[in-house]
Amino acid sequence: MMKLMRLRGCAGTATVIRATLAAAVAATLILSVVPAATAGTPHDPAKIFSPQVVHTGTAPTGYKVTFRIHDPSATRMRIKGEWSFSSAEDIAADPTNPNPRHGDTWQVGDFPLASPNAGSAANWPVDDMVKNNATGVWSFTTALPSGVFSYAFYRDCDAAAPALTGCTPTADPSNPPWDTSGSIERTSQVYVPSDPKFHTADYSWQSEAPARERGTLTHITYSSPGHVNPADENYLSVYTPPGYNPRRATPYPTFYLIHGGGGNEMDWSTQGDLNNVMDDLIARRLIQPMVVVMPNNPTTAETLDDIIPFTQQHYNVDASAGGRALVGLSGGATVVQDILFHNTTSFGYYGVWSAPRGIPIAGEQTNPQLKQLLGLHIGVAVQDLGGLAQGNTTAEQSLLTAAGVPFVAYNVNGGHNWSYWRNALHDFLTRVAFRATTTTVHATHRPGGVLLTARVTPATAQPASPTGRVRFSVDGRAYGPLRPVHNGVAEIVIPARDAGSAYAASYGGGQYYNTSAGASS
Repeated sequence: MMKLMRLRGCAGTATVIRATLAAAVAATLILSVVPAATAGTPHDPAKIFSPQVVHTGTAPTGYKVTFRIHDPSATRMRIKGEWSFSSAEDIAADPTNPNPRHGDTWQVGDFPLASPNAGSAANWPVDDMVKNNATGVWSFTTALPSGVFSYAFYRDCDAAAPALTGCTPTADPSNPPWDTSGSIERTSQVYVPSDPKFHTADYSWQSEAPARERGTLTHITYSSPGHVNPADENYLSVYTPPGYNPRRATPYPTFYLIHGGGGNEMDWSTQGDLNNVMDDLIARRLIQPMVVVMPNNPTTAETLDDIIPFTQQHYNVDASAGGRALVGLSGGATVVQDILFHNTTSFGYYGVWSAPRGIPIAGEQTNPQLKQLLGLHIGVAVQDLGGLAQGNTTAEQSLLTAAGVPFVAYNVNGGHNWSYWRNALHDFLTRVAFRATTTTVHATHRPGGVLLTARVTPATAQPASPTGRVRFSVDGRAYGPLRPVHNGVAEIVIPARDAGSAYAASYGGGQYYNTSAGASS
């Protein structure tokens, strides 16, 4: 039973906190193209530009990024970042990526992949930074393609790369995590735009939205007697969408999103870029607003008995299973697997990404409730060598297919890393989450013919009505032109000469909703 909720933000206040940097100047510069000539102001450590993203317009990517940290007393400073790459063709014979390319040698078709690409270790490149003895500022510059990249600094660390065993990573003090009151996030992130001239992918959906289009991140500490770390309490990071209304007539859907093994409640809102992805998709009207809850190492029992009731008590969210989605990556996906196969009806939508364990056993895949889910998304990166994730995920997909359980697969190039999981997040939100519909058909017989009315109903209550088009059929044959859907309804009149005994309608999907079909009774 939970009794306490404590809200904290960047400055430790009890107010709702936006995921911005502590220093407004640093925040502006991170997301701006800064002329190389202005880089620095290194004589004033409080105004260090880090990271500084510069549009060079030159190969290989059109952009360079400079990272800086002021530490005059350090004898060595190293930076570790997610900028080793390869292509599917180059690692076809050896997926461990023995000869990676780095930012300055990136090629078209490359994607982020650790080296060695083995297990779940973050085997990313480690580089020595260069010290300016006059200013005490250390710096490192590299070309980077588009997207979000995590990085960390290592002070006075002489351990062997890439593991750097015994050394402690620290986030960029000029670009810190949005909250420091709960679990410690030891990385920072930088977003690099795309220059189409160099054929880098368009990851603009990972960039920070204009201020008026941003949602809010809040860190919560709640009472959880018996929890070990932290003792007798636990943490949540919660995203609420722009314009969140605690009194909105239609409660918001809730998306419960779990990190991987060794992670915490901060991972998705930092390394996963969750808030920026949500802001972008909502602003472009690709998804409807929802509340996202990111727990800290939850168990199945804690998810069902503590986190869901807590969320429903403190936020204006849909209390039905159809208004809830549960997704986890890697170790967090094992919790999702347990609920998926043993408490199936607790959620309407599920996502299982890069799961190393939890494959259905003893015929669990034949559970008839699985076929009634509103959406199931299962995926793993093609080059994922993170333990048993690759084999387990593909085996699970085969078992579900054989059992006739519908799901959306997401198996694309990538590794056991955040680059793949951010893309999986985008795919889940735009193809599965809270998009299910049902279509019913009613035939009204009247003089001269039959009026067919198709009604498209969202499985999850949301403000937007379905739009798009419906295809009607008479006795199994398509009839007439596609009919527009207005406020969830489409109609067509069948003249008496064309009337039949069986009528059906197929909804082709729309802006916010997926396809469905139905027939008249």
